[in-house]
Amino acid sequence: MDELYIKRTTPETSIPEKSPRKPYEADGRDRLLLPLTWALGTLGAALLGGRGLPGLGVTLLTVVWYALLFWYRGRESRQDRAGHFMLAAVLLLSLTFSLYSNQWLRGWNLVFLAVLSGVQMVQWSGQGSRPWTSPLMLLERLGLLLCGLFGKLPAAYDTARSYKGDRRVLNVLAGLLLAFPLFTVALLLLTDGDRYFAQVVEDLTVSMILLFGGSVLRLALGLAAAPFLFGLLYTLRHTQKGERKETAAPKVDALPSCVVLGVMDLLYIFFIVVQFAALFGGPAYLKRVSGLSYAEYARSGFFQLVFVAALNLTLTLAVLQLARREGGAWRALRVLATLLTVMSGVILGSAAYRMSLYVSVYGLSFKRFLTYWGMVILLLFFLVALLKIWKRDFSCFRYLFVIAVSGWLLLNFCNVDRLVARYNTALYLRDQTAVIDLDYLAWDLSYDALAVLEDLPQATVEQTWPPFRQVLAERRAQAMGEAADWRTWSLSAALAAGK
Repeated sequence: MDELYIKRTTPETSIPEKSPRKPYEADGRDRLLLPLTWALGTLGAALLGGRGLPGLGVTLLTVVWYALLFWYRGRESRQDRAGHFMLAAVLLLSLTFSLYSNQWLRGWNLVFLAVLSGVQMVQWSGQGSRPWTSPLMLLERLGLLLCGLFGKLPAAYDTARSYKGDRRVLNVLAGLLLAFPLFTVALLLLTDGDRYFAQVVEDLTVSMILLFGGSVLRLALGLAAAPFLFGLLYTLRHTQKGERKETAAPKVDALPSCVVLGVMDLLYIFFIVVQFAALFGGPAYLKRVSGLSYAEYARSGFFQLVFVAALNLTLTLAVLQLARREGGAWRALRVLATLLTVMSGVILGSAAYRMSLYVSVYGLSFKRFLTYWGMVILLLFFLVALLKIWKRDFSCFRYLFVIAVSGWLLLNFCNVDRLVARYNTALYLRDQTAVIDLDYLAWDLSYDALAVLEDLPQATVEQTWPPFRQVLAERRAQAMGEAADWRTWSLSAALAAGK
């Protein structure tokens, strides 16, 4: 019997070829932007070499950045009202670096400047799908910024390839960029393995630094930052605008929220009764009941009370956002939320009163002034919360955002250190038995306080604090060093150095 052979045929399988990446389109403005971002990155790298936190350099960098952005976007640079507000806030915030020298505010302003300018640029480009009145827009704007910085890196390469003419220069630059990490690793290994070679490299490096003054390093850092800056700007110009969408938060029954607010209201009613008894009963009553002196009672607790008020604000806004607005439970919730808001205002008033009692004896400080500022901002927030409670479909985030940004700008421009120094010196001249920390005023405050301290009668002050003149001379020398460098220059340091 013949064997039966069955030939099985299988369809040929082929691996689909991966479609090539679509190159980014580039026009003449994009090609000109590429070297400009290199220059911008070099300017940013130059700021890193200054002593201390930058001053005038931040203002210049912000102005250059927005000038480049205005030019690059061209006719599309029109903004809505929110964009104009945020742009004005960004420019004013950058201006504080050139006017004042408070290092604490400078550090936080660097963070807030980056966040606020990022939100403003995305608002300007119209990419975001969430309106700026929604608190979730902050997370969305952050994601879009990160996508622009790190997700559009090939755009710089495609734009560079679109240059007409000989492309060998581009290939040479690409080869240098690829060789840089290999060269660095090999150089480190060779210097570690041969001490004489390491000495030669060290001498050569010192000579190059002295000869070129770090210019090569700044150019290299600027070149490394250019693709990221270019990708961000390219995204702001070429990405299509996102469609606006509103995502409604899930609603729950208002009864559990009523229980939570009711419990908190009872606690705060009891607390306020005890507070009134302590504050208005007088020192004798407080000493008899608790054994505390009035000064001991006044100097403690105001920071905790401010934190409690902030917690109450968060709780109120959360329950209003999540509760289902119907039935008797919702009406009860509005009453309980109103009671909690009013009592939070009373708690803020108590904290302010206790702070004032303490400041009248121990003087003002930057931290205590900041606490006063925080209490005022929280009080305004609570007024917005009251509108949210009783006004249907009231979008409160826009008002909270405007109050927070405007309040922070006001804090920066009111020259806190000078106000603190004026209050404390006036208290010192009025009552030299007051507990005033002159060492804190001279060393911990910025140069804005020096002019006020120099108006004090030196002979009288030196009896209390002998190193008064020496400390002022040292602070003026520090100010002279900062004012001599354009990166750290500020009007505050320049005025102090000129004394």
